[in-house]
Amino acid sequence: MTAFPESTLVEAIMSVRSQIDFLWQFFVTVHIALFALLLIYDHAVEGLNAIAKVLAAIGIAAFEWINGKALINAYLLLDAMQDQFRWTFGQADRFHPLFYERFVLANYADRPDMVLMTHSSALFIILLAFVSRRFIQNRAKGRRSYSAIPQGDDSHGR
Repeated sequence: MTAFPESTLVEAIMSVRSQIDFLWQFFVTVHIALFALLLIYDHAVEGLNAIAKVLAAIGIAAFEWINGKALINAYLLLDAMQDQFRWTFGQADRFHPLFYERFVLANYADRPDMVLMTHSSALFIILLAFVSRRFIQNRAKGRRSYSAIPQGDDSHGR
């Protein structure tokens, strides 16, 4: 069996790391949009009927599952690639000690648990916001927020 050339394996590792970065950026971007929707257009979200809220919740949960599964699979692949790199090219005397510690010995086995925690927490918070407007907003229903700038102060004797 012929092993991968070192440069090919390093390129593959860096490619998977780039994919992981993209998936995290996508996750964050979608959640910024969702939180903005819930904060800025909370009255529109509250106006949705129960069926629309359930369908929205199912769509968000599907996104969480798909994105989380893609991240977990990418982390597992990256961990396997790192193991292969250590097994084939990981002689400590070939690398600077810090590079050896931070790249060659890198381990991603705990990342699926982190992905599960972040994605389930984000889903839980979004579902709470769907269920209760008070979870996200402090003002009572029907009240309007007013500007802090005083209007029409006519104490200057005009």
